[in-house]
Amino acid sequence: MAIDQTVGDAIRNYISAMKPEVRPIGAPVLQGFSRWFGAERSIKEIDPVQLERYQEQMANSGQDPANKLEPLRHFLSDARAKKLIDVALASHVKIRRKTALERQPLGKPVEIEAIDMTRSGFEQLRTELTRLEADDLPAAIIEMSKAAADKDFRENAPYDAAKQHRAEIQRKIDEIKETLSRAAVVDEAGVDRATVGNIVVVRDLDEDEEFTYTLVGPGERGAGKISVQSPVGKALVDHAVGDVVAVTVPAGIHHYRVERIERSK
Repeated sequence: MAIDQTVGDAIRNYISAMKPEVRPIGAPVLQGFSRWFGAERSIKEIDPVQLERYQEQMANSGQDPANKLEPLRHFLSDARAKKLIDVALASHVKIRRKTALERQPLGKPVEIEAIDMTRSGFEQLRTELTRLEADDLPAAIIEMSKAAADKDFRENAPYDAAKQHRAEIQRKIDEIKETLSRAAVVDEAGVDRATVGNIVVVRDLDEDEEFTYTLVGPGERGAGKISVQSPVGKALVDHAVGDVVAVTVPAGIHHYRVERIERSK
C-alpha cells in the first residue's frame, strides 16, 4: 500500500535530496508539473491519463520534451521505489529524441499552399470542430479515466481501446484545424474554368455517360459533391469547357470532356 502524500510535499522532498549540480535543471521542471497537476492533490491521483495530457500540452506549446520529461520520469521512478505510488508510472513518460534530420537547421520557410473552400464547407468544418472539442474529446477522456481505474495496465483492453479512440478524435481535430488554417473561402466562383463552388457537367468518353459534379473543398459532404483533392476533382480544376482530362480511378483510366460549367446554387 502506497504512503499517502501530496504532490507538492513529494516533489519538495525529492528536490531537497537532489544533487546540487542537477537541482537547478530538475527543480523548475518538477515545480512546473506540481503547479499544473495541483500541489495539494494526492500523489496517488497521478495516472497515465494525466501524464498523457501533460505531455500533449508540452508538445502543443513547443517545449522540448527531452529537457522537461527526464526529471519527471526520474521523480516517478523514485516515488514508486519509496511506495508513494502503487503503479509504475515512469514508463508512461515518453521521451522522443529529435532525429538527426530534425536537429538540422531549417532552410528557407516553406510556402504553405492555400486550400480553396466554399463558405458552407468552411462553416461545416467549424461546426464539426466545435462538436469534437466540446463533446467527443471530453467524453473520450472520461472513458480513458474510467478504464484507467483498472490498475493492471498491461492487460487493460478497455483502456487501450479508449486511448485509441481518443487518439483518433485528436487526429481529426488536428486535421480540421490544419485545413481551416489554410482555407481560402471562395464566395463567388467564375464559370470560365472549373474551380471550387462550380457545378461541372462532364461526359465520360469511354462509357458515353454524363455526370454532374459540384466541386467543393475538403471536408464538405453531400450528394453530387466531390472534393477538389479527389482524383476526379483534382483533374477537373482549372479546365475549361471542351477540355478533355484523363482521370485514374480504381477501374482504370477514364477520359472526361467538360461539357458545362455553372455556379453552384
